[in-house]
Amino acid sequence: MTSKERMRIAMTGGVPDRVPVMPQICHPHAIRALGLPFEQTVVDVLRRPYRMTELVLECARRYDVDGIRAFLPSEPLCIVEEDGEAYEVDADGRRTGRVDFQGGCSVVPFDQSPRVKDEADVDGIEVPKHEDLVQTPIYQSLRDIVRQAGDDLFVVSAPATLSVEFLTIQRGRENALVDLIESPDFARRVIDKGTAIAIEQAVALCEVGVDGLMIADVFGGVISPKQFGEFCLPCMARFVEAIRPYGVPIYLHICGNSTGILEMMADTGVDCIEPLDPLGGVNTVALAHGTLQEVVDECARCLGEGATGGGYILACGDMLPTETSCEKVEAMVRAARAYCY
Repeated sequence: MTSKERMRIAMTGGVPDRVPVMPQICHPHAIRALGLPFEQTVVDVLRRPYRMTELVLECARRYDVDGIRAFLPSEPLCIVEEDGEAYEVDADGRRTGRVDFQGGCSVVPFDQSPRVKDEADVDGIEVPKHEDLVQTPIYQSLRDIVRQAGDDLFVVSAPATLSVEFLTIQRGRENALVDLIESPDFARRVIDKGTAIAIEQAVALCEVGVDGLMIADVFGGVISPKQFGEFCLPCMARFVEAIRPYGVPIYLHICGNSTGILEMMADTGVDCIEPLDPLGGVNTVALAHGTLQEVVDECARCLGEGATGGGYILACGDMLPTETSCEKVEAMVRAARAYCY
């Protein structure tokens, strides 16, 4: 059974030949694991975003895992390095943000003002057509990654954002959370635009050949269950219904405690839930700072609690921490391969 077959069967609730393993490898971890100069490579990725998934792909092949996440690359940024720091600059050479080497290795903009201030701004948000998106270098780069992966790796990608997360990007986090309470109709209008964009992006991703899709909301487990039902569930269900005809399995990533919203997460219609927090996956604290034996024990716990009867993929409790040692990831791979249904 190929990795693509194994992952697809597990994502859709079946029993493959063995438990698939897909640590959510992020490019900062890949940089560390491949032994590359960290800050220099982070800057290089910001200047050449297509390199991000190439690094993840190379790292995944070294570990011999079953799947990778290949996110949409951003536009190339102009980065300058001064006095041990790195900054994004605009066409006039003005600093517009600082590179965060300790967090997500992205640029934190200096200007945090909302992109969307009123109804007119919402009307001005453009929804691209998937026919146009699929012709762009960004989507063609993902087509190349799918080709390179072949049958060896199941390639998951994702639309940029939707749901409350899209609202926070357009309005700023504080404004967005206030909107949910004081201006719910306005919040829904912004979220509806984000959902329409996400659907077009996802169709384009299906057309370039990705094997699976992820939808996510980093605030889904932070806001109340009532707010999740009002603002997240409808747009996620709309997304799943629109993409279902393309035959690509979809999984839902929710940050935060998902205990109170599990039924609603299932009601979105997705095929799979990830990471089933708290601790439906291998503990990221153990992966980052624990011992190798703690990670081995975590793998045994996850497999014992989740893998019986199939429909389970061994993964992290969230994305693989940057500082995780290669030996710990290799322990995850061995644990998945040794498990017997």
